[in-house]
Amino acid sequence: MHRILVFSVFILFVWVAACTSEHKGDGTVSASTDSSATENDSMSSCTNPYSDNMKPMAVGMRAMYEQMTAIRAQIEKGDELQTGQFKMVDFIYAEPTDSSVLTDQFFIRAGQFKRRFNELVQPGANVMERFNLVVDACIQCHTENCPGPLKKIKKLKFDHITS
Repeated sequence: MHRILVFSVFILFVWVAACTSEHKGDGTVSASTDSSATENDSMSSCTNPYSDNMKPMAVGMRAMYEQMTAIRAQIEKGDELQTGQFKMVDFIYAEPTDSSVLTDQFFIRAGQFKRRFNELVQPGANVMERFNLVVDACIQCHTENCPGPLKKIKKLKFDHITS
């Protein structure tokens, strides 16, 4: 268990380092420059560590999974989430691998995810329940809109929630 936690923290560190650097060159993933994109969109400066051919939405999904893994570990330790500590990946502005997923339903689901994530990272009680609501938003979108690693995503959920 300790090795998994150390590995997860390492992956998060690499991702944070990639997303906070000013990379300009091959392998750079850029989000839309739409002026309505929020400041909290962590896609805007992420370097693609996976493949030069991977689309920004796929990179963002993987980064969001790593971030959710780190958030879960922090909750399990009993540490409070700090405002601004985690960045929301705004999938509305990310180029998908398959543009046919950009349906009205996708945009509704992306908005639900964004709202749930923003609720999660605010101080307050019931953080495990709020975390599970974010994961549920991921599951719902990947069930109804586009395929995703549902088995992997479902493992993020807290089974036993204590208040």
